[in-house]
Amino acid sequence: ITENIVRHLHLTTSRTVAVRDAVQELIWPVVASTATTVVVFLPLGLLQGVSGQFFTALSLTLAASVVVSMVLALSIIPLLSEQFLTARDANHDAPNARAGLLARISVALDALSDRYARALTAVLHHTRLVLAIVLVLITAGVLAYRTAGSGFLPEMDEGSFIVDYFMPGGTALAETDRQLHIIERILAETPEVSGTSRRTGAELGLFATEQTRGDIAVRLKATSQRTRNITAIIDEVRGKISRALPRVRVEFVQILSDVLDDLSGASSPMEIKLFGANLQQLEHYAASIGPKVEQVKGLEDFFGGIPEPGAEMAMAVNGAEAARLGLTAQSVSRAVAGALLGVPAGEIRLDDRSIGVRVRAPDSVRFDAARLGTLPIYSPATRQSAPLGALATFSTADVRSEHRRENQQQVVMLTAGVEGRPLSDVITDVKAILAGAPAPEGVRVELGGRYASQQEAFAALLLVLCFAAVSVMAVMVLQFRSFIEPLVVLLAAPLSFAGAFILLLVTRVSLNVSSFMGLILLVGLIVKNGIILLDFTKRRMEHDGVDLETGIRDAARVRLRPILMTTLCTLFGLLPLALGLGAGSELQRPLALAVIGGLALSTPITLFVVPVLLVAIRGRNYRVARATPFRIPETIS
Repeated sequence: ITENIVRHLHLTTSRTVAVRDAVQELIWPVVASTATTVVVFLPLGLLQGVSGQFFTALSLTLAASVVVSMVLALSIIPLLSEQFLTARDANHDAPNARAGLLARISVALDALSDRYARALTAVLHHTRLVLAIVLVLITAGVLAYRTAGSGFLPEMDEGSFIVDYFMPGGTALAETDRQLHIIERILAETPEVSGTSRRTGAELGLFATEQTRGDIAVRLKATSQRTRNITAIIDEVRGKISRALPRVRVEFVQILSDVLDDLSGASSPMEIKLFGANLQQLEHYAASIGPKVEQVKGLEDFFGGIPEPGAEMAMAVNGAEAARLGLTAQSVSRAVAGALLGVPAGEIRLDDRSIGVRVRAPDSVRFDAARLGTLPIYSPATRQSAPLGALATFSTADVRSEHRRENQQQVVMLTAGVEGRPLSDVITDVKAILAGAPAPEGVRVELGGRYASQQEAFAALLLVLCFAAVSVMAVMVLQFRSFIEPLVVLLAAPLSFAGAFILLLVTRVSLNVSSFMGLILLVGLIVKNGIILLDFTKRRMEHDGVDLETGIRDAARVRLRPILMTTLCTLFGLLPLALGLGAGSELQRPLALAVIGGLALSTPITLFVVPVLLVAIRGRNYRVARATPFRIPETIS
């Protein structure tokens, strides 16, 4: 709006007339371009799951911001311009102005506009060359997309991480505590660690677990106070723990990733789920593919799905000896369970609380397998007691420590973390291993973890992208009252995606939920430039009766400056995020890179490809009926 007001000050000495004509000229393009941006963002507010958690607030904030900016541009900006702008502000030929840097830049832009108009005139006569360039862009975009790889969320250095630990089944609490002190000592000796907090029998999120499981929250020093990133620190700690405690299984994950996995219901980034009715068959297949999967580059903290067996003591009751005392096998088992686990014996009151009381055998008997046989078993029928050793025999064995089910189906789950490599590349290697070793009959294989969450998120975002494109198309149809112009403008969006993919590839950032959000944002930004260009073309054709080629050439010369202004403002506004400046910027960096790459390529596409395609479809001499323009009131108040 401001640029157009300044341009009209060249055409008239009256500020009121200049402001009126400038606003009248752009009021519908501004409304239409704002509407296209809003209809792109609003569907993002309907996203569910992890994507919705992250980007709903962003989409609603951006939609509200562009609506407010439209209101300001059509109300406050004209009032301020009418009050303060003068003809001298638009006079670049004045001696004082010509000496200034900004004035020289403005003169250079005017010269650039003329050169662009001449270049566009030449390009309009080479439709086949432009179509060849379009095919090259499509090919480059596809190759960049496949090479860049994809993931779920970008890798970040949060400054803290979680160590999930799993002791062998049946490990006593005291032994668990002793081994955890070794892990804590390793962490304390790591120079970058500033503090730790350990939970045993619980996990992040206050999930109750067994006494052999838990986690340690590790906080690192600020990035300015350490020379290594979080990945290098984790690798060193992982190696020391595996050498000091080879039987302890540990998994490392950053806090945000752990929370995201909990939100999505995934226990690990990479999961191979084996379903079947025969547990031995599942474990045999897991053991056959496990060593191969473990060797896949990028996988860390691999777990083969078969937990270490736990020690178990089985009791076999001698029915004849028990019957001699008037007891059954069930009554003997109940008596032993009561002695070992305790039986409720009422409550005692202590101030304002009630404390339950349980009666059980002393710990010297409960925790000593050799003395279990001395446990007295009372018979109500004969009113006599007999030692447990006279009624039962004991045997020890190693048994499976846990049985896992998902959706009531028996499952063996191979899990691992993913570091230093795109998730899509890792999954490709895993799929190749599974294809080379097909599952036997009766075993169903399913890939889960963060990969499944990524597929769900991408499917939802793709649906949002399609809905956004249809909504944008509908808005532009109302603006142009035709399908040709909206289709040509919208074609610039997928072509511009090539720029986003290429920049992601160059910066070694994978396509993830954040960068996908950038692609959706691109749709609204790209069509805005196309609307600005083609609306002026339509205006020249309707009001001055020129043909399409003349109108689009004039529009190119006049609208180059505002298109470059809005594009450069957006690029420089996103530059801090693209450089990764500030805390938490890693999460938005892929979004910024996708927008910068796509918008940088979309500008020449909008300036050259869109006019060429429109002329090729409509014809050079295409004309429209002349119309009487709507005029806003003469005064501005």
